[in-house]
Amino acid sequence: MATVLILVFTTGGAELGAPADPTEPYAAARPEWYFMFLFQWLKYFPSGMEVLGAIIVPTVVVGLVAAMPILGQWKRGEHASRALAFGVVAAIGLLTWQAYAQDGADPDFRLAREQAEAAAHRATVLAESPDGIPAAGALALLRTDPLTQGPRIFAENCASCHTFQGHDGLGTPPTEDPSASDLHRFASREWLEGLLDPDRIATLEYFGGTEHRRGRMARYVQRGIALFDEESQLQLASVVKALSAEAELPYQSDQDDADAAEIVEGRRLIQTEAMRCTECHEFQGIVEERRGPSLTGYGSRAWMLRMVTDPTHPELYGDNNDRMPSFGPEGILTQEQMGLVIDWLREDWYRPDSP
Repeated sequence: MATVLILVFTTGGAELGAPADPTEPYAAARPEWYFMFLFQWLKYFPSGMEVLGAIIVPTVVVGLVAAMPILGQWKRGEHASRALAFGVVAAIGLLTWQAYAQDGADPDFRLAREQAEAAAHRATVLAESPDGIPAAGALALLRTDPLTQGPRIFAENCASCHTFQGHDGLGTPPTEDPSASDLHRFASREWLEGLLDPDRIATLEYFGGTEHRRGRMARYVQRGIALFDEESQLQLASVVKALSAEAELPYQSDQDDADAAEIVEGRRLIQTEAMRCTECHEFQGIVEERRGPSLTGYGSRAWMLRMVTDPTHPELYGDNNDRMPSFGPEGILTQEQMGLVIDWLREDWYRPDSP
């Protein structure tokens, strides 16, 4: 008993994972350590022969072990019993070592464990929030959490074209070049600065994998903004701040508040001929000829929800949409799922230190 108590206090007790979700695959499911040898043993049996490895062979071995006292009455039986005992112990040790060694070298297993540990930690954080555990149970904490569900939804439905900081949202890099922009911190000041950079707009980070790389916007950035003088560059910086402020990003709110006066000026500049934004984009009701998405509320939750629901809407890409599916009308995602991935992209989720 003392040994058990010491182990509990020194190791933190039994592992407490996130609430089990039968609808989600889990690549790191493993038995307790004392059954890892059997887990490894079963890998050597092809499909359809699991009964042989899991029941018949172990039953025979257990039967021989049980017969050791009887066999040991004879000299040869004694030697055979010892050989069997050493063989079983050695086999168990070898199989256990193989199981842990293979897991340690398996990147999918390591990633699944990391995700499981993150989910367990997140469940604890959410359970300790002011809202606590809902009546639907602890599993509902993670099913309605943007930080948990957002990257999963992104990986399943968006990562075939987009990336998120160079991966699929869950940490797996793409096997092919992305065919749409990287959405990490979409609509932030940094993201927009890259979009309006003549050297970056046509890269895979932005328009490089799309038809828009040869479009009017790319040409304007590469041939127009590239020639901006110092004063125009300063005005462009104000435009970036104003346009990003339309998104009302939670992590950028302090910056937006501090730059309120410059943002007002930036909104005015967006509508000027010098910046040429409203030649193609609507902003606060002003547009010459709509050719691209509206800039009013650009990057906000409502704007992104409209974009994900139906990018072919006249206020968005319309007929200029480049392959992006209409996730709403086509029934690919529900409104709740779209909201979760959007909130994740906007980093709008519960934090213990949030007000």
